Amino acid sequence: MSDVSDEDESPWIVAVCPVTPELAAQIAGMVELDWEDPELTEKAMLAADGWRSTGDYLGDLNEKAYTPAGHLVYGDDRFAMPFAYEYWIHPDGAWAEDFWGEQDGWRSLVDPPAGTFTAQLDAVASQFAALLGQPDHDVTHESRRWRYRIWRRGDNVLVVAPGLDGFSYHQFEHAYVQIRRLPADAPLPPVTELPDFLMW
Repeated sequence: MSDVSDEDESPWIVAVCPVTPELAAQIAGMVELDWEDPELTEKAMLAADGWRSTGDYLGDLNEKAYTPAGHLVYGDDRFAMPFAYEYWIHPDGAWAEDFWGEQDGWRSLVDPPAGTFTAQLDAVASQFAALLGQPDHDVTHESRRWRYRIWRRGDNVLVVAPGLDGFSYHQFEHAYVQIRRLPADAPLPPVTELPDFLMW
Protein backbone atom coordinates (compact mmCIF):
# COMPACT_ATOMS: atom_id res chain seq x y z
CA MET A 1 0.00 0.00 0.00
CA SER A 2 1.27 3.49 -0.82
CA ASP A 3 2.13 5.77 2.04
CA VAL A 4 0.12 8.88 2.79
CA SER A 5 2.68 11.24 1.25
CA ASP A 6 2.45 9.36 -2.07
CA GLU A 7 -1.34 9.55 -2.00
CA ASP A 8 -1.22 13.26 -1.20
CA GLU A 9 0.77 13.82 -4.41
CA SER A 10 -1.67 11.80 -6.52
CA PRO A 11 -4.17 13.91 -8.45
CA TRP A 12 -7.82 13.71 -7.42
CA ILE A 13 -10.14 13.43 -10.37
CA VAL A 14 -13.83 14.09 -10.80
CA ALA A 15 -14.74 12.62 -14.18
CA VAL A 16 -18.10 13.77 -15.55
CA CYS A 17 -20.38 13.04 -18.47
CA PRO A 18 -22.99 15.81 -18.62
CA VAL A 19 -26.70 15.11 -18.23
CA THR A 20 -28.36 17.61 -20.54
CA PRO A 21 -31.98 18.73 -20.16
CA GLU A 22 -32.79 16.68 -23.29
CA LEU A 23 -31.24 13.53 -21.82
CA ALA A 24 -32.95 14.05 -18.47
CA ALA A 25 -36.28 14.38 -20.30
CA GLN A 26 -35.64 11.13 -22.20
CA ILE A 27 -34.89 9.30 -18.94
CA ALA A 28 -37.89 10.83 -17.18
CA GLY A 29 -40.02 9.56 -20.05
CA MET A 30 -38.90 6.01 -19.28
CA VAL A 31 -39.50 6.12 -15.53
CA GLU A 32 -42.79 4.19 -15.56
CA LEU A 33 -41.65 1.36 -17.85
CA ASP A 34 -41.43 -2.17 -16.52
CA TRP A 35 -37.65 -2.40 -16.10
CA GLU A 36 -37.96 -6.08 -15.27
CA ASP A 37 -38.94 -6.61 -18.94
CA PRO A 38 -35.61 -6.31 -20.81
CA GLU A 39 -37.14 -6.58 -24.27
CA LEU A 40 -39.54 -3.71 -23.57
CA THR A 41 -36.89 -1.44 -22.07
CA GLU A 42 -34.34 -2.13 -24.80
CA LYS A 43 -36.92 -1.10 -27.39
CA ALA A 44 -37.66 2.06 -25.44
CA MET A 45 -33.98 3.02 -25.25
CA LEU A 46 -33.44 2.31 -28.95
CA ALA A 47 -36.47 4.48 -29.76
CA ALA A 48 -34.93 7.42 -27.86
CA ASP A 49 -32.98 9.73 -30.15
CA GLY A 50 -29.27 8.87 -30.23
CA TRP A 51 -29.29 5.88 -27.87
CA ARG A 52 -27.46 2.66 -28.77
CA SER A 53 -27.77 -0.88 -27.44
CA THR A 54 -25.04 -3.51 -27.07
CA GLY A 55 -27.47 -6.03 -28.55
CA ASP A 56 -27.44 -9.64 -27.42
CA TYR A 57 -24.16 -9.31 -25.52
CA LEU A 58 -23.05 -6.92 -22.80
CA GLY A 59 -20.22 -4.47 -23.47
CA ASP A 60 -16.69 -4.72 -22.12
CA LEU A 61 -17.76 -3.11 -18.82
CA ASN A 62 -21.05 -5.05 -18.62
CA GLU A 63 -23.00 -2.12 -20.02
CA LYS A 64 -26.16 -2.76 -22.02
CA ALA A 65 -26.66 0.61 -23.73
CA TYR A 66 -25.15 4.03 -24.37
CA THR A 67 -26.74 7.45 -24.19
CA PRO A 68 -26.04 10.02 -26.93
CA ALA A 69 -23.66 11.81 -24.53
CA GLY A 70 -21.54 8.71 -23.81
CA HIS A 71 -22.97 7.42 -20.52
CA LEU A 72 -22.90 3.66 -20.04
CA VAL A 73 -26.21 2.15 -18.91
CA TYR A 74 -26.23 -0.96 -16.70
CA GLY A 75 -28.71 -3.22 -14.96
CA ASP A 76 -30.44 -6.52 -15.64
CA ASP A 77 -33.74 -5.51 -14.05
CA ARG A 78 -33.32 -1.75 -13.75
CA PHE A 79 -31.84 1.35 -15.38
CA ALA A 80 -28.54 2.40 -13.81
CA MET A 81 -26.46 5.21 -15.32
CA PRO A 82 -23.40 6.74 -13.65
CA PHE A 83 -22.68 10.32 -14.65
CA ALA A 84 -19.70 11.18 -12.40
CA TYR A 85 -16.82 9.36 -10.72
CA GLU A 86 -14.46 10.59 -8.03
CA TYR A 87 -11.06 8.91 -7.62
CA TRP A 88 -7.35 9.44 -7.40
CA ILE A 89 -4.68 8.29 -9.85
CA HIS A 90 -1.67 6.38 -8.57
CA PRO A 91 0.49 3.76 -10.33
CA ASP A 92 -0.07 1.35 -7.43
CA GLY A 93 -3.72 2.25 -6.81
CA ALA A 94 -7.08 1.05 -8.10
CA TRP A 95 -6.78 3.49 -11.02
CA ALA A 96 -3.29 3.82 -12.48
CA GLU A 97 -4.59 5.94 -15.39
CA ASP A 98 -7.48 8.32 -15.88
CA PHE A 99 -9.77 5.67 -17.37
CA TRP A 100 -13.11 7.50 -17.22
CA GLY A 101 -11.73 10.83 -18.37
CA GLU A 102 -10.53 9.17 -21.56
CA GLN A 103 -13.94 7.76 -22.53
CA ASP A 104 -15.97 9.40 -25.30
CA GLY A 105 -18.17 12.15 -23.91
CA TRP A 106 -16.40 12.26 -20.53
CA ARG A 107 -14.00 14.88 -19.20
CA SER A 108 -11.75 15.04 -16.16
CA LEU A 109 -11.59 17.80 -13.60
CA VAL A 110 -8.14 17.46 -12.01
CA ASP A 111 -7.81 18.42 -8.36
CA PRO A 112 -11.12 20.30 -8.55
CA PRO A 113 -12.43 22.53 -5.74
CA ALA A 114 -13.98 20.80 -2.74
CA GLY A 115 -17.63 20.00 -3.32
CA THR A 116 -17.32 19.49 -7.10
CA PHE A 117 -18.60 15.91 -6.96
CA THR A 118 -21.57 16.92 -4.80
CA ALA A 119 -22.29 19.81 -7.14
CA GLN A 120 -22.61 17.32 -10.02
CA LEU A 121 -25.20 15.38 -8.02
CA ASP A 122 -27.12 18.53 -7.15
CA ALA A 123 -27.16 19.70 -10.77
CA VAL A 124 -28.59 16.42 -12.05
CA ALA A 125 -31.15 16.24 -9.24
CA SER A 126 -32.24 19.75 -10.21
CA GLN A 127 -32.77 18.61 -13.80
CA PHE A 128 -35.21 15.95 -12.65
CA ALA A 129 -36.90 18.27 -10.17
CA ALA A 130 -37.62 20.62 -13.08
CA LEU A 131 -39.29 17.75 -14.93
CA LEU A 132 -40.93 15.77 -12.13
CA GLY A 133 -41.35 18.25 -9.29
CA GLN A 134 -39.65 17.98 -5.93
CA PRO A 135 -38.51 14.50 -4.85
CA ASP A 136 -40.98 12.35 -2.93
CA HIS A 137 -38.12 11.38 -0.63
CA ASP A 138 -34.98 13.37 0.19
CA VAL A 139 -32.99 11.44 2.77
CA THR A 140 -29.37 11.20 3.87
CA HIS A 141 -27.44 8.14 5.01
CA GLU A 142 -25.76 9.69 8.03
CA SER A 143 -22.66 7.51 8.34
CA ARG A 144 -21.83 7.69 4.63
CA ARG A 145 -23.26 11.21 4.19
CA TRP A 146 -24.94 10.07 0.98
CA ARG A 147 -28.00 12.05 -0.04
CA TYR A 148 -30.77 10.25 -1.94
CA ARG A 149 -33.26 12.22 -4.05
CA ILE A 150 -36.08 9.81 -4.96
CA TRP A 151 -39.14 10.30 -7.16
CA ARG A 152 -41.95 7.72 -7.13
CA ARG A 153 -43.86 7.09 -10.35
CA GLY A 154 -46.26 4.16 -10.49
CA ASP A 155 -44.47 1.06 -9.29
CA ASN A 156 -41.02 2.52 -9.89
CA VAL A 157 -38.62 4.98 -8.33
CA LEU A 158 -36.15 7.28 -10.03
CA VAL A 159 -33.13 7.93 -7.83
CA VAL A 160 -30.23 10.40 -8.02
CA ALA A 161 -27.55 9.45 -5.49
CA PRO A 162 -23.91 8.58 -4.87
CA GLY A 163 -22.67 5.06 -4.28
CA LEU A 164 -19.57 2.90 -4.21
CA ASP A 165 -17.92 2.32 -7.57
CA GLY A 166 -17.58 -1.40 -8.30
CA PHE A 167 -14.86 -0.91 -10.90
CA SER A 168 -12.50 0.46 -8.22
CA TYR A 169 -13.37 -2.46 -5.92
CA HIS A 170 -15.53 -0.04 -3.92
CA GLN A 171 -12.60 2.23 -3.04
CA PHE A 172 -14.13 5.30 -4.69
CA GLU A 173 -17.57 6.74 -5.38
CA HIS A 174 -19.74 7.36 -8.40
CA ALA A 175 -22.91 9.39 -8.88
CA TYR A 176 -25.80 7.80 -10.75
CA VAL A 177 -29.37 7.92 -11.93
CA GLN A 178 -31.33 4.74 -11.33
CA ILE A 179 -34.83 3.56 -12.15
CA ARG A 180 -36.00 0.41 -10.39
CA ARG A 181 -39.17 -1.23 -9.20
CA LEU A 182 -40.73 -0.28 -5.89
CA PRO A 183 -44.48 -0.96 -5.73
CA ALA A 184 -46.58 2.13 -5.18
CA ASP A 185 -47.95 0.73 -1.92
CA ALA A 186 -44.54 -0.35 -0.59
CA PRO A 187 -42.67 1.85 1.87
CA LEU A 188 -39.24 3.16 1.01
CA PRO A 189 -36.62 0.93 2.68
CA PRO A 190 -34.92 2.48 5.73
CA VAL A 191 -32.14 4.81 4.67
CA THR A 192 -29.55 2.47 6.20
CA GLU A 193 -30.68 -0.19 3.71
CA LEU A 194 -30.69 2.02 0.61
CA PRO A 195 -27.08 1.28 -0.45
CA ASP A 196 -27.88 -2.44 -0.70
CA PHE A 197 -31.37 -1.87 -2.14
CA LEU A 198 -29.98 0.26 -4.97
CA MET A 199 -26.83 -1.75 -5.71
CA TRP A 200 -26.64 -3.28 -9.17
